[in-house]
Amino acid sequence: MSEFIYCHPDHNRAADYRHLRVLPSTGALGADVEGLDLNRLEDAGWVELRQALLAHKVLFIREQNLRLADLERVTRQFGEFGREPYVTTMVDHPHVVHVVKEADEKAPFVFGGAWHSDWTFQQRPPAYTLLYGHDIPPYGGDTCYANLALAYQWLSAGMQALLDTLDALHSPERAYGVGANHNALLENMAIHYGSDTSQDMRSHPLVTRHPQTGEKVLFINPAYTVGIQGLRSEEARPLLDYLFNLASAPAFTCRMRWRQGTLAIWDNRSTWHLPIADYHGMRREMFRTTVAGDVPRR
Repeated sequence: MSEFIYCHPDHNRAADYRHLRVLPSTGALGADVEGLDLNRLEDAGWVELRQALLAHKVLFIREQNLRLADLERVTRQFGEFGREPYVTTMVDHPHVVHVVKEADEKAPFVFGGAWHSDWTFQQRPPAYTLLYGHDIPPYGGDTCYANLALAYQWLSAGMQALLDTLDALHSPERAYGVGANHNALLENMAIHYGSDTSQDMRSHPLVTRHPQTGEKVLFINPAYTVGIQGLRSEEARPLLDYLFNLASAPAFTCRMRWRQGTLAIWDNRSTWHLPIADYHGMRREMFRTTVAGDVPRR
């Protein structure tokens, strides 16, 4: 992979909006949103917020005061709830995942602590993920994001033509299968692991077309993509490793800093995310929902 990867900031330039202020984070993706209250936002504001999310792929909406019912209501503004496998949701809020790490936990690991897109082994992976910061440490715990549409655009025409014909295999095996004992280190989350996950092995196009923007996207990720249909493992692995390294290049990424009361929303169809495990000994409590997407298509 060439080290001279360049990303023009026009890729993430902010438009003018009447109901919100959007401040791009990097030239690749991501933006802070200020000047709105999600509990009082009117229809025209929701239209602009959805437009901004498609344009920037990741939004950090600051200074919100959301109850769980509010988070559920906000989620429904983007579509129907997604399905949450391998993790226990809240009893009174079956679409909400309580993501908590207590200060006295023994291990520094965090939930979802690797580059990934959520649940890509599903037939209809999430279109969007929402994560609300209820109790945030004073520093640490940033989340990194990568733009998989931009990474695809950087590839040569010959590589794009090859990848456009391939299907990738997605499985939860490494994250939740028989050998996924790392989940036992997450002391305050009820994660289901250790069983046969072969029923969730699924094939999706390696390159998908975003159903709303029309962009072509590398629809693979290091956590769940385990092979390429029709290729031997020793053939698929070098190609996947190259693409994984490419997509995580700094020019295609941003790093978002959390503040209490921040709601993050990201387009799961065209991004990866990576939570940083650098706040061991401090408490963090968050609430997560997903929005069901479409079957990935070329």
